[in-house]
Amino acid sequence: MYRGFVFTEDLSEPSKFYGLLSDVSPVGSETVEVSESSGRILASDVEARRPSPPFTRSAMDGYAVRAEDAKPGAVLKVVGSSRIGEGEPEVEVGPGEAAYVDTGAPVPPGADAVIPVEFVEETEDGIEVKEPVEPGDNLDEKGSFVEEGEVVYEAGHEVTPVDVAVMIELGVDEVEVRERLRVAVITTGDELVPDPGDVESPYDVPDCIGPALQARLESEPFVEFLGRELVPDDEKELREALEEASSEAHVVVLTGGSSVGRKDVVKNVLADLYDRFVHGIKFRPGRPFGLAVGEDGVAFTLPGWPTSALTTFETWVFPALKVLAGADPRVVAFKTSDHDVKAKRSVGVIARVKIEDGRAEALPRDVSSNLQLFRETDALLLLPPGAGPGDDGYLIPVRRFEDWSKVIENLEREGR
Repeated sequence: MYRGFVFTEDLSEPSKFYGLLSDVSPVGSETVEVSESSGRILASDVEARRPSPPFTRSAMDGYAVRAEDAKPGAVLKVVGSSRIGEGEPEVEVGPGEAAYVDTGAPVPPGADAVIPVEFVEETEDGIEVKEPVEPGDNLDEKGSFVEEGEVVYEAGHEVTPVDVAVMIELGVDEVEVRERLRVAVITTGDELVPDPGDVESPYDVPDCIGPALQARLESEPFVEFLGRELVPDDEKELREALEEASSEAHVVVLTGGSSVGRKDVVKNVLADLYDRFVHGIKFRPGRPFGLAVGEDGVAFTLPGWPTSALTTFETWVFPALKVLAGADPRVVAFKTSDHDVKAKRSVGVIARVKIEDGRAEALPRDVSSNLQLFRETDALLLLPPGAGPGDDGYLIPVRRFEDWSKVIENLEREGR
């Protein structure tokens, strides 16, 4: 590694961007109960401790039979039942016999299929078969979904609420997860005031980026948010704030002061305090975006304009936080060529788009200081330099859709 400030295009591609983070592993691991693991990053593989299903069970209410006996018109003697919650059945099904079974109840020994109740007619002597079945019909064999000892989730996977249910069903009560990534936020700018109530003139600007980043970070279970601070465009004050924040945080996110103006002091401080600082991406908005890497932590610097800052955060920083927290190093996005966006030959674009009938349609490009643009934005489309309609880009959702099915029908999910 080297010290010093460089303006580079190293961050132009996601693979190069993540390459700069490959040697940084700031978080350890801890063991938590599965019921408390949603949103955390797995630190080790999770294996099933019991098979699924744990026994051969009926997939519906019906009669357990031998398939070879269940021919249309055949009358089978009902010799007992298997009810859910009663444990191992006491009945055994022999030739010409049947046993009633609940949905989810164990299939008695001797039976190899289940006839749904609607496919039989009860008689004085038992049941009359109306429709035939084949071996294996309407039952779930023991271990046919997941075998005991099978790896169901790999290290680096972000646990979802559904995963919690799956692991509990498979007998997993505790999992090893990555410790929470400690993140702090510093916003800079002489024009900023910390609260809307502090605005005294049209030239006072309430800090809206800091609270937005705080809300975003506090909503993520894999993050421990340490706090935010507003600092003026003063190199000494910024240095002190950054040194204090980085002493406790794994990651510090800064906004503003990273361009080329006289008051843009952030890049100088980062270049001095961290082992490596790379600055600039070949995309608009967000060209002043930068990444500083040290032995014990990382700092990201975002543009000062609200829309540029939040766009850059969602496109680059948030996926990077997951990588630093132990997640698989891949961009969480949808790959699509079904869009009408065009990038310049020399610079890529992070375009605001609406999703209409599964297609990404560009919204009017406007000045990056207009935060209201996010109110109508469904997603961001990351498109490399020179690309246009029909070329692959990466779609990054910024809004929770009520129905993603229309989108997924026309988009290919990137990654596993």
